[in-house]
Amino acid sequence: MSKHHQLEILHRAPAPGAARNAPPLLFVHGAYVGAWCWEDTFLPYFAGLGYDCHALSLVGHAGSAGRERLDLCSIGDYLRDLADVAEKLAAPPVVIGHSLGGYLVQRHARKQPVAGVALLASVPPYGLGGSLAYMGLSAPHLLGALNRFQWHLGPDGLDYALLRELLFSPAMTRERLGAFAARAQPESTLALTELLMPQPWLLMGMPHDVPCLVLGAERDRIIPRADVLATARAWRVDAEFVDIGHALMVDSGWEQVAQRLANWLAVGFGGAR
Repeated sequence: MSKHHQLEILHRAPAPGAARNAPPLLFVHGAYVGAWCWEDTFLPYFAGLGYDCHALSLVGHAGSAGRERLDLCSIGDYLRDLADVAEKLAAPPVVIGHSLGGYLVQRHARKQPVAGVALLASVPPYGLGGSLAYMGLSAPHLLGALNRFQWHLGPDGLDYALLRELLFSPAMTRERLGAFAARAQPESTLALTELLMPQPWLLMGMPHDVPCLVLGAERDRIIPRADVLATARAWRVDAEFVDIGHALMVDSGWEQVAQRLANWLAVGFGGAR
């Protein structure tokens, strides 16, 4: 697929009087969503702290072009999207990825300049094989729910109890679940298939001069703790865990994740106020 398709990019400038001398932040969403997943939470939160914030929707997602060819979109297409957006920013960004987005961020940082990376409930460098085995053994009913989510027929076709268990904390309200489900979408079958292919060699060769934060979700039913620890080892950092569900950027209590990320950014990239 051509890299010249139109991409949706959400932008939040630093709040007036709060701008920091810090790199821009680039948020990369995971499967089944788009840039909108950051729109009411992380973007205003970090813009309020003085960061220049950007979030892209990958090809075929949300407001970006290519929905009609979504199942033909590859990991390579997504990586080109990420590189195209990052190179147009004023400086190499801190790239913040969730789930599939975290996997893309890790691949991107191996070849492209970045100021830092933050990996939130991220797919590990070797792909989704461990996750599939984990779900198949620990919660086969949720694996079935995830498959149903892939072939999502609209909010009325979802079991909200299963959706909450799969992606969120128990405190997530029915209203917010419905709002999420109404905007969610299928993911590229090709990209998911590529992620299921074992890629153990990608555990090696991470750019260890790049600051990295690895945050796992204690209530994650998709990315097992072992995968979070493996990602942290590959980056030679300690993994941290927050008591929240997999969809941590929209889950009830998302602020605790944002606060931990903000603390990390302030230490490494806070800049002069």
